[in-house]
Amino acid sequence: MIKRKDLYLLLEVEPEADEKTIKKAYRKKALTCHPDKNPDNKDAVALFHELSDALEVLTDPSSRKAYDTVLKARKANELRIRALDGKRRKLKDQLEQREHEAKFEEQFTRKSDEEKLAMEIERLRREGSKQLEEEQLYMREQLAKEAAAAASGGEQHRGREQPARVKVKWSKSDDSPYTSESLERIFSKYGTVSAVVINKKKGGSALVEFNDLSSAKMASTIETGFVESPLKVKALFSEEASIPVLATHTDSRTIPQDNDFESLVLRKLRQEEERKRLIAQMIAEDENS
Repeated sequence: MIKRKDLYLLLEVEPEADEKTIKKAYRKKALTCHPDKNPDNKDAVALFHELSDALEVLTDPSSRKAYDTVLKARKANELRIRALDGKRRKLKDQLEQREHEAKFEEQFTRKSDEEKLAMEIERLRREGSKQLEEEQLYMREQLAKEAAAAASGGEQHRGREQPARVKVKWSKSDDSPYTSESLERIFSKYGTVSAVVINKKKGGSALVEFNDLSSAKMASTIETGFVESPLKVKALFSEEASIPVLATHTDSRTIPQDNDFESLVLRKLRQEEERKRLIAQMIAEDENS
């Protein structure tokens, strides 16, 4: 899909735009179509996904170079076709005959360029995109600030009616690409992941918990994992569940603002208890399935 789109046009930037300009354009557009603002708008969710893909490709020098090669070849071909006016259309058959010998070589070169782009995109998905992670963290912070400002009297709504979890399964193999870290990278693009627990007893399955239901719903609808090892994602929540107003939160990977050592210890203990509970629940569900 990426190779057929003009990512610069999607972000509304020039092909010569630097990384700072690209990130600024991404933030501007992604904030308007973020799933948390448009929970029932499938078009907005799709656009947000496309913008995230564009950011990944265009902020990585290697993948951007591969993409630019494919884009230039495609635009050159489009210009050549549009340039065929009335008189030149009469010469089309003769032109195609003269270019017949070079056609195979052009197709091979174009296919090679597209394969390079596909390889770069797959590499980004495996390694995770630092730029995308930074932008999504920024996006979540901005949305949290907006929600907190809109709350009456600055009140923050905490908790949720039910856990925002999804269960993922994949084919078991010795060279499986899925680990706790890779699963967290994959699902973090939908929202903050609070826990990832892999079933080490049976393998090939895991529980992923989000901080909010909208992220879990989007992940269960869209995510398919790596091409060579697809994921089956099952929602573990009710579709009728209400989604609370966003609240500011402290990510487990960030430094606490209050620097209170006692609070930090208590929070770590609660996180460990939650992890044990998730493991017990996943094992019970697998035994009953």
